[in-house]
Amino acid sequence: MTREYPALGTLVLLAFFSLATPGYAQTAAATTKSTVPLRYDVSKEVTLNATVESVPGKSSDARTQGDFLVLQTKSGSINGGLTPFALNEKGGISISAGQQVKVTGLMMTIQNKQVFLIRTLEVDGRTYELRSKRGAPLEHPARNGASSTQSKGGQL
Repeated sequence: MTREYPALGTLVLLAFFSLATPGYAQTAAATTKSTVPLRYDVSKEVTLNATVESVPGKSSDARTQGDFLVLQTKSGSINGGLTPFALNEKGGISISAGQQVKVTGLMMTIQNKQVFLIRTLEVDGRTYELRSKRGAPLEHPARNGASSTQSKGGQL
């Protein structure tokens, strides 16, 4: 039996190796380390007292500010990262511009922006837990809130 295309095998191998080189270069670039911390570190949390400048969806410049609670601190304005459930109409937190708040969280870089990820938010004497100690968003922040006054009894 004779081969009709003796150079076909060599051509296939050459094509395979020429295509493999760019794939290797891309995987090397993808393994570079990011400077963004990959997880929420509760040991690095800070607590800030601030005044609410704008609330997402409630201000005229909400489109320019993004989905951040803009807070005015002694050091300047910061973008406070809320959870998707924080301002829901059903079970959400009632907050408006001008209110004094106390926030606990961690400053992180998200999509090349400095954002203060809010884990707890205290407004009008009530504390709401928005994130777990690992930084995961919690549903129904109003249910996770602790009132400043304690109940001494009640009905079930």
